[in-house]
Parts: sequence; C-alpha cells; structure tokens
Amino acid sequence: MLITLFSHSVCTAVFTEVPHDMTAQRGQDVEMACSFRGAGTPSYSLEIQWWYIRNHLDWMDRQPWTTNEVAPEEEMPKDAAKISVVKVVGSNISHKLRLSRVKSSDEGTYECRVIDFSDHAGARHHRVRAYLQVVPESNPSLPAHQGHSHSSNTQQHNAGRELRKRDVDSNHSHNDCTNEPSCAL
Repeated sequence: MLITLFSHSVCTAVFTEVPHDMTAQRGQDVEMACSFRGAGTPSYSLEIQWWYIRNHLDWMDRQPWTTNEVAPEEEMPKDAAKISVVKVVGSNISHKLRLSRVKSSDEGTYECRVIDFSDHAGARHHRVRAYLQVVPESNPSLPAHQGHSHSSNTQQHNAGRELRKRDVDSNHSHNDCTNEPSCAL
C-alpha cells in the first residue's frame, strides 16, 4: 500500500500549461499562463505563486526549464519578489499573470511555483520559469511575443520599479477559481 500511495502522489502531479520565454515591445500587455493538475482526486490545498526574479540570467544552467518533478525548497534570490498568490481547495489550479504596458524594468525571469499539500509528509514544490525580454517600440526586426533563447550578452535589468499586474478576472480578487475550467473546488 505504501508503494501505491507513493506512486500515486508523485507520478500524476503535472503542469498542464506553462509560461514560455517571450519577447515583447515596450508598452505592450503580456500574459503568462500556468496550470497544474495535482496528485490526488480528493480535494486538498494547492497554492500557486508568481515570482519575478531580476538579474537572474543563469537559472537555465542550474535547472531544467520546466519540471514536473518535486523541486527542492530553495531560497529565492535576494532580488526576487512574490507578485501573486492564489490558493484553492481542489486537485487543479490555474492562474494567468498579466503585465500591463511592460517596460524595460519588467524584463527578467518569471517563476510559477505550485505548492501541493496533498502529501501528509509535507508540501511539495513544483516550478516552471520563463524569461521576458522587453525591446524598444521602434525595433521592427523583433516581432512581439517571439520565442527567446538565452544568451550571455543579454543586457542587465533595471531594478527598483514596481510591477503593474492585474489578475485575469478582477471581479475575483479574493482568489477563487470558480470560473476556471481547470480548477475544482
């Protein structure tokens, strides 16, 4: 029975939608989606967090772009900021992060972290990251929302500016997901 529980809780937890690296022109609105299907069928607590990590260019060297495996709980870099938290009771969770009128200081790494409380032994952390590159409006050679590959000559990011974000559905600011098809309450 212990093997069945272990197999059930580890093998079926998976991201069903992940944010992707993108390039956007300054002033555009950007949306990043993250959806997760938990390990069990009974309802339990799930939490989805969005983090912004300034000047965090080397993350691809240290970990996979996306992981459906349990990630070790590690300290976030000092320049990381939690920008959104949604909690549900269920087996699925989904949230879209929207950045309005992006500017160069919004460029950086965005992490969707899901904390899965289905295991009685403790919380499991799952995460996926995407990089947002912001280019000047006058640069016609790079279309908006184009995939971006990381390179060592990426410019340093401007820090200290506050992110402007809004939830997909501002009418549900109390963080439920009754209108999300992937959420079960």
